[in-house]
Amino acid sequence: MRLVFLFTSLMVSFISYGQIEKIIHQDFNIDRITTVDFALSRDYTLEKWAGTTILVETKVKMESASPSVLKLAIEQGRYEILSIEGDNKITLKSKIEKPALFRINNNDVIEMVEVKIMVPDEFNIENKASITRAEDTNSSTIKVD
Repeated sequence: MRLVFLFTSLMVSFISYGQIEKIIHQDFNIDRITTVDFALSRDYTLEKWAGTTILVETKVKMESASPSVLKLAIEQGRYEILSIEGDNKITLKSKIEKPALFRINNNDVIEMVEVKIMVPDEFNIENKASITRAEDTNSSTIKVD
C-alpha cells in the first residue's frame, strides 16, 4: 500500500512540474500607420504575411513549473505587448520591460520565450527596430491631397 501511495505521489509531483507550453496571440490594426517601432524586452523575429494587421505570436515554454505558474505570469502581463499610437506611427512595447526570473521553492524556473511578429507584405523589414510601409508605386492608385 505504501508503495502505491509513494508511486502516486511521485507521478503527481512529476506531472505538476513538467514542461508546460502556451502560445499567446495578439493583433494590432495598422490601417493608417506608416511606421512601426519596436521596444520589446525579448528577442523577436519579423516575417511578412498577406494579412493587413500585425500579428504577434508568443510561444512560452516553462520547465520545473506548474500550469498555475504560467497562468499567473500571463495574468500579470509578463508576455503582453502594448501599442502606443502617434500620428502615422505606432510603437509596440513590452508591458514589463525587464521581467524578473521565476523562482519556485528556491529553484529557478527555466523559461523559453519565442516571439514571432507577422507584418503585412507592404512593410520594409530590413531594419528590425523600426519598419516602414513601402511607398505605393501602383500608378493606378488615385491619391487625393
